[in-house]
Amino acid sequence: VDGDPSAFSRLHDRLHPRLRGLLIKMVRDESTVEDLVQLTLLKGHLARDRFALQGGDPDGAVRAWYFAIARNVAMDYLRREYRAQRRRAEDEGDMVEGLPDAGPDPEQLGEHIEHEEEIVRRVREAIATLPPGQREVVELHKLRGMSMADIAARLEVREGAVRVRAHRAYKALARLLSPSDLAVLLLLWR
Repeated sequence: VDGDPSAFSRLHDRLHPRLRGLLIKMVRDESTVEDLVQLTLLKGHLARDRFALQGGDPDGAVRAWYFAIARNVAMDYLRREYRAQRRRAEDEGDMVEGLPDAGPDPEQLGEHIEHEEEIVRRVREAIATLPPGQREVVELHKLRGMSMADIAARLEVREGAVRVRAHRAYKALARLLSPSDLAVLLLLWR
């Protein structure tokens, strides 16, 4: 946004694996996912002047913005594919009702995404209730993807201390969240 030419490359390196993980869950087609990741990054880059920081975590805001773009890109792709399948089936004289199910339709997928977003909101609220030291470790480890060694160096504490904080934080989150929230959380944090 500020015109740093190397920023896009760094942003790409950080976002690519997470965008890929999100898109593979939605599209389930390895050969298409890379194209959708690139399209997401391109759309985000072209619309960068519309990005507005909301909240106190700039990294989280950028990630959420790109994830929203990725969801829209995936939904557009799924709608196009669904319509193309229906047209092919109609052209071949097949019964449209008998169209093979390649996965959830776009509306079901949208509902699933909304459900996941609600769980993420509850998880963020649970993380906010953790003691500051534990909350910082969870945010750095799971939300920013830092290793325990990197967190220890950043916080200037031993790696063992960071692991203890993380363990306590994850146990506290397990007590605060429902089993279904935890199941989705584990999938999102892979």
